[in-house]
Amino acid sequence: MSYLTGDTRMFTFYRNAIVAAVVLVFITALIICAGIARSNLTASLFPVRDKNLLWAPAIAPSTPVDKTILTVKNEVDVIDYEFLLDPETPYSYTHYSFDFVGPEQPYRMVDLTDYNRVSFKIQCDPKNVLLFVLFSFDEKVTRPEDPVTRRVSSTAFSCDSEWHTITIGFNDLDTPHWWLNRFGYEFSDHDYQLNKTMGFALVNSLQSPLDTLSRVRVTDITLLGRKELSLYLAGGVTVLLWCLFFVVLLRQYLVVLTKEIKEKVRRDQPLMAYKKLSIEPQRDKEKSVLLRYIATEYANAEVSLESAAHTLGINRTKINEILKEELGLTFTAYLNKLRLTEAARLLSENEEANVSEIAYLVGYNNPSYFNKLFKLEYGCTPKTFKSLYRAKEK
Repeated sequence: MSYLTGDTRMFTFYRNAIVAAVVLVFITALIICAGIARSNLTASLFPVRDKNLLWAPAIAPSTPVDKTILTVKNEVDVIDYEFLLDPETPYSYTHYSFDFVGPEQPYRMVDLTDYNRVSFKIQCDPKNVLLFVLFSFDEKVTRPEDPVTRRVSSTAFSCDSEWHTITIGFNDLDTPHWWLNRFGYEFSDHDYQLNKTMGFALVNSLQSPLDTLSRVRVTDITLLGRKELSLYLAGGVTVLLWCLFFVVLLRQYLVVLTKEIKEKVRRDQPLMAYKKLSIEPQRDKEKSVLLRYIATEYANAEVSLESAAHTLGINRTKINEILKEELGLTFTAYLNKLRLTEAARLLSENEEANVSEIAYLVGYNNPSYFNKLFKLEYGCTPKTFKSLYRAKEK
């Protein structure tokens, strides 16, 4: 019954550990999801406007230049404008820009380092290739009151008569060579200051159709970013919870294991043949002789089924039959049982016991093999057994 109790105790431990692990997985999943949700930054520029990112529209050209024109049709729920490029004018240029402004300032520099991309929905008719342009302050050349001196960083995208969501990463923006050349920069100088952003613009490209009225409709302009600190906090809390879980789990496991090995030692002690015989002498001579032989010779490393059969004059099959009937074990299994039970007794009673010495004392010439058998029998190494057994029972 005590053995079943030990099995039940360990089964209960593993069951509770699995339940606790499942609950912790659920909790940590919630923490990580919350961390991801808190880390996602969004700021709407249009049609909803973030109060911290006030902007004013600007168009170019504001008045027709030859045949090149840009006309705004709507700026309520959708920014809707048309432009036409003069085929006779080299590098015809139009743009619709979003210039950041202050409460009483015509221009403003905004720190967008918390954001890494911009997203918007756009429709073009006919199909077009436009540029997304970011304007930023450049210490060497920018004069805030002169838009022409703002640093230009851009990337191209395609659009057609269907609505498409375009997402542009700020790391994908590049300062064009014409701007670098104009202001005396090397072509390798592509850096710009996102913390001094002055605005955005949608600009025609060299692949935009000429002498054709092109319509552009854009909405849902949103800045997107990620606040890494929230992710780090969620990750840190998750790691801490799992570390605490494993520490508690290990301590509980050691408590259960300690109770189990003490119970096993108490249960196995009566199997020592010399104790059993002193209380219950065997009525059958062969059984008595065999059990007495094993009880007195088990510590001899040379003892084997063959040597026992030779010494006692009982054939090997008969020896195993006797032990199976009496104890439910074969000769080898019973021999190991006696040796390991005695080893457990010595380890539990002697705080200074040396594992290798005890291995030799109970009949094992190979300490590594002894450690392996002991762990199979008691669920832990002899060294761990000694420390657990002598620990104060909780």
